Amino acid sequence: MFLRCTIWILVFASNIVIAAPFTEAEFEEIRAEIRSASSQSPLEAISTTEYFLFKFDKQLSTRQKIRLLYGKAWFQIQTDDLHSAISTLSQCKKMSIEVSDPTILYSYYSLTAGALTRMGLYERALENYLESYKLAALMDTELFLRQTENNIGNVYLKLSRYEDAQSYFQRFYQDAKDRGLEQQTAVGLNNIGEAYFGLGEYQTALDFHKQSLSLREQNNFTYHSSWSHHNLGKTYIALGDLELAKRHLELATTIRQNSNAIADSIGPKIDLVKIKLLQKEYQGTEEQLNEIVQLSDKHTRLKEKSEAYQLLVEYYKKVNDLNSALDTSNLLMQSKIEFLQGQAEIGVAFHAAQMNLAIKERDIAKLTQENTLHKINSQAAKEQLIIMLIAMFVIGLITWFFVRRIKTKNLALTDTLNNLKATQKQLLEAEKMSAMTTLVSGMAHQLNTPLGLVVTSASCLEEKLKEIRELLSNQTLSAKHLKIFLEEASEMLALTANNSNRAADMIARFKLIAANLDTSESSLFEVLSFLTKRCSLISQSIDPDIILTVTGDPVDIHSHPETLVKVISQLVNNSCAHGFDLQASKCISIDVQDNNQYVLITYQDNGVGISEEDQKHMFDPFYTSQLSTGKLGLGLNIAYNSVVHVLKGEIGYEYQSTGAKFVIKIPKKN
Repeated sequence: MFLRCTIWILVFASNIVIAAPFTEAEFEEIRAEIRSASSQSPLEAISTTEYFLFKFDKQLSTRQKIRLLYGKAWFQIQTDDLHSAISTLSQCKKMSIEVSDPTILYSYYSLTAGALTRMGLYERALENYLESYKLAALMDTELFLRQTENNIGNVYLKLSRYEDAQSYFQRFYQDAKDRGLEQQTAVGLNNIGEAYFGLGEYQTALDFHKQSLSLREQNNFTYHSSWSHHNLGKTYIALGDLELAKRHLELATTIRQNSNAIADSIGPKIDLVKIKLLQKEYQGTEEQLNEIVQLSDKHTRLKEKSEAYQLLVEYYKKVNDLNSALDTSNLLMQSKIEFLQGQAEIGVAFHAAQMNLAIKERDIAKLTQENTLHKINSQAAKEQLIIMLIAMFVIGLITWFFVRRIKTKNLALTDTLNNLKATQKQLLEAEKMSAMTTLVSGMAHQLNTPLGLVVTSASCLEEKLKEIRELLSNQTLSAKHLKIFLEEASEMLALTANNSNRAADMIARFKLIAANLDTSESSLFEVLSFLTKRCSLISQSIDPDIILTVTGDPVDIHSHPETLVKVISQLVNNSCAHGFDLQASKCISIDVQDNNQYVLITYQDNGVGISEEDQKHMFDPFYTSQLSTGKLGLGLNIAYNSVVHVLKGEIGYEYQSTGAKFVIKIPKKN
């Protein structure tokens, strides 16, 4: 500690004695030393940068200081010290007022976007990259354009827009290759590999990552080679070669740990645990994941912390420790919330820095304009007063005009509304009468036949009875006459009973038209299993050639189960009666799907379907395409009333080229 303090004192003293400004060549030597330190670790690079900024404070120009600070901000971003990075960038922006070099502002926007990307604030990052791209277009070289495109490609990579990212990376790589920039070329190869990985083209991604690793190892880019190893590990996992994946991930971890980039070693460690889970090697997995969680906590790597918790949940599920899985799920949610809070804090810090800069710039502008504004204030005040008086007069006149016009329109609208209400009332009454007429005429038409046969049978029986009485009174009644009478009476009574039962059955079915179709209480039940069981019973009562299947998702609802079965039964009866006349293969499918607050039940058959004309009246009572066969035309009307009035849902018909398709939408809570 004493030695370190002595060194800093000597450095400070040397700053006082030596104050000659640095040439560009001398400055590049400093940057080369910082780059050398960065190959070891970002933390080493930060420390080296701070050392040179302090040591050569008097010799560095403002532009040179800003460039070193930008490097420091970049290394802070790499170590996830984003608050410090934003602060450093804010300092650079303040200093940039003294410099007219466009590359200074270009670097500011690029690095700010990099910090925002690190925290997942991709839209904000793209805004800053756009500003840097505009500045890059004003510069002499295409190097800055390609670098910005590479940065934009990285954001698109995070947003899963892999094809867009690939085109940007390809231009960056080709430019770096043409310029002979080995490090940038390796970065380009690595990024192209990541884009192909996102597209699922793993073999192509593998080739690019191998090229990137080879180039980095040839040029001793030790730290950067860890990214190639990491990506190769992930690619081999995708290709199913877990042993090779494990080897590369272990190399990536070792390199980053040796480079003191402990936080960056978390990623490959997580992927190594994924391999263990894939190989079902559970021994020591829990301890490794807990270590990763602690390491992520220490280095504020909230995203990696969430991934570790997610893997821990999967591990507990695989070993059937459900209580621990539940507890870890809660920790996972807390971790995600912490990540979102971190995003919010970075956003606030960024906007606070921007606000401070804006305030300072505003203050400077305010001071320069104050004298000019003072001179024109008096004249402006006079002109403003005149304009305000004229404006007030015009506004008053316009207001008066529009108030009169609005009153007139309001009176007209009131009259129109009254007319509409009267017309609406008349239409409602007309609809009521039409519905009543349809219902009464339909019931009368259906009941007329059985009741007419009952009356006819009774009349005939009365005539026959009268004839028997006359024969009896005349003492001419024979056994033959009595036998014929009894046979005819028996037939007439049977006819009367059958038609009476038919009329009674019709009346019972007429009652189902009412909205209150089900007196049973609602209950909680699981739709898929319930319909599966009940439809198996329905299948026993229909043509055995008809195949009835129930599929979908298990959904719990609180409603009227028996009413739902009645609706399905009516639809099945309708298919059997109308849909399968000419079908060799007869199929009915029922599909159950969860739709947030509702359950969707799709009923479909492969029959002849329903014509467009019949679709207009299918839910009307007493409407049937087979009236001559004795059909009442109540089935779909009963189904409609059951769904709408009891289940509080909706039912509709969807047109298709073959077969009939009904969609039922029922709320989960009735």
